[in-house]
Amino acid sequence: MKQRYTILLLLSLFLLLPQLRAEDPADEIIDIVVLNSYHPTFQWTRDITQAIVDEFGHDSRFRISIEHMDTKRFHLPRHLQANVQYYREKYHSIEVDALLCSDNHAFEFALQHGNDIWGQVPVTFCGVSNITDYDIDSTRYKGIREDLNYRATLELIATLQPELEELIVLSDSTLSGQLFSRLFEETAKTMPIDFTYRIIHATDAEKVGAQLCTLNPKNKAIYLLSLYLPRNGATREIIQEAEFLRECLDVPIYGNWDFLFGDFIAGGMVLKGYDQGQAAARLLRARLESERDTLPFLSSVPEYLITDYNVLQRYNLHNTPLPKGSQQINRPENYWQKNQQEIVVVGLTLGFLMVVIMVLLHLLARHRQMEQALKKSENRLEMALEGARIGLWDVDMKQKTLFINSWVATHLNYDDTEMATFHLKNWERNVHPDDQPQLQEAFDMHKKGITPTLDGEARLRTAEGGYKWFSLHGKLISRGEGEEQRMIGILIDIEIQRQFEEQLRRAKERAEESDRLKSSFLANMSHEIRTPMNAILGFSDILLQERNDPTDSQKFLQLIRSSGESLLALINDIIDISKIESGQFSLNLTLFDLHALLSKLEHLAHTLMDQKHKNLRFHIHKGSLSTKLMMEGDPFRIEQILTNLISNAIKFTQEGSITLSYQLEDENLLTFSVKDTGKGIAPEHHQLIFERFRQINPHESSNMGGTGLGLAITKSLVQLMGGDIQVKSQKNQGATFLFRLPCKIYL
Repeated sequence: MKQRYTILLLLSLFLLLPQLRAEDPADEIIDIVVLNSYHPTFQWTRDITQAIVDEFGHDSRFRISIEHMDTKRFHLPRHLQANVQYYREKYHSIEVDALLCSDNHAFEFALQHGNDIWGQVPVTFCGVSNITDYDIDSTRYKGIREDLNYRATLELIATLQPELEELIVLSDSTLSGQLFSRLFEETAKTMPIDFTYRIIHATDAEKVGAQLCTLNPKNKAIYLLSLYLPRNGATREIIQEAEFLRECLDVPIYGNWDFLFGDFIAGGMVLKGYDQGQAAARLLRARLESERDTLPFLSSVPEYLITDYNVLQRYNLHNTPLPKGSQQINRPENYWQKNQQEIVVVGLTLGFLMVVIMVLLHLLARHRQMEQALKKSENRLEMALEGARIGLWDVDMKQKTLFINSWVATHLNYDDTEMATFHLKNWERNVHPDDQPQLQEAFDMHKKGITPTLDGEARLRTAEGGYKWFSLHGKLISRGEGEEQRMIGILIDIEIQRQFEEQLRRAKERAEESDRLKSSFLANMSHEIRTPMNAILGFSDILLQERNDPTDSQKFLQLIRSSGESLLALINDIIDISKIESGQFSLNLTLFDLHALLSKLEHLAHTLMDQKHKNLRFHIHKGSLSTKLMMEGDPFRIEQILTNLISNAIKFTQEGSITLSYQLEDENLLTFSVKDTGKGIAPEHHQLIFERFRQINPHESSNMGGTGLGLAITKSLVQLMGGDIQVKSQKNQGATFLFRLPCKIYL
């Protein structure tokens, strides 16, 4: 019995184990490939792609890969095969969950090669005009109709141009262009139209231009189906051919694509690329999120009958009655539309004033009493404002006068309000030029009723000609006959607040820059420390082995010593910069021979060039012909400065020479220079290289080593000795570092 229960328990655990170990489906990434037929610069493709990104972009479950076949330019079989090889290689290790195709070439590519490249995944399409010509599995392939309404566009043309004699139907010779021409002709044959039409299939700009130029523009129009013409090896957007078509045949042009509006087509029953992309994306999302696929094979998007007023006016068609339900863009507003709000306000104001006049007839006897009460109220308000340290301003727009109280004059450093030259006509002179536009915009918005009050911040001119920040608030409080009569408001001094905000902003920028530089420094430092440590540990492990050739052991010990010296130099740099930062650095002044020091540096330079396998010429030019030059200073730090400059010159010079020289300015001043023929430094980086943790190009410099401390330490040492350092260089023209040191020379 116990054995039976044990078997049942193990069987239950075995059945539950896959469920316990399965990942949450919500955490899985759904990979979708968007395959566009055309180049990403085409507006139709951009609109479709943007709609798809808008639909999926905010959902972290979906990962979108966008591809562009660019078949308007590259449509030969070898191009197609190249795309097959490219996508097969790119997606061979990615498990794609769904495919979304836009336009015919991408859809046909998916039919022919989709299974081989992405597998038998759900396919959603849009922009395919002849979908009924394909024999496909409607459960796997679903999409959005792209039915161009040729009938409605032809009816619009007949309405706008009743005298039309001939319609030029213009299309290109691409797959889409030929398809549009066929569908147009099928529609035109079923319609009773009073004009003739001819179909022109354009192959290149020169031929179609010559053909159009032979036509008389009288009573003619162009129906533009598609016009992607190759020019200098590239295919332009259709709308870019607007001037070309007008130069050849200046007649009204009609079309079915929304991206052709913009002083190009006069109108048409149009489709929008964004609608196509959005509908296709939503259809695909519904397919991926629904367990049961009950969605129709084809879905529709809205179509819009639109005309452009400017283009109609150009051809004197703007007075023609438009079909019901059509939209018109760029139409100017009439007087009522433009001034509707003001007219309503004026009407209401007039009605209100009539009532007020009747009421005032009964209140005339109390007029003086109300005036006295108003004066008392104004006095109390002025006292309250003075106590609260708030400035008051009052504009009488009818009298063109501007009043400010004493608080405003005082905060602008005027002795009294009479000295403040504030007038309504010259208000711009007293407002900082950079603040005038936003203040004018705030006033206009309040005047139009968009905002209930006037609110803004601006700098006002003081008596000395400077500027101070104020917060300005006001309101139009009286209106008559449609014009504002008075505006009153307050001023609040926010100069200290603005200064504080500016200090906070600068402090934030400095903190962010400091954090970035120190992070970069730590990354470089860890790499610089790791390199010699790896060498020391690696060669030590080899030496610990029992069997080692004496010659190899000697070589390994030399490498360990070299790595140790590099690590010690790095640690010394860190210690030096730390002492300099903390103010604990001190100089050890002594009497030494400068020429002996230069000889030592010459030997060091040749050693460094040998180590780096660089065949460079090293010269020393001495400012004194004597065998010895005794001077008082810190020889160790002077050697450290020159060593840093020489090692940098060797590091960044691939061929040519390096010259170390000094000049005696007088018995108390020496000028040193290190000149190289290396890659040089751009002028805008001359100050940057001396900052701590800074490197001009950290990614490039990382290949050469370095922590960004050498020149910072060099500059600090020169300044601690009472000198200064500078660099003279241009990009790719070498560099010369010069520094001057005050010192005691014993000739």
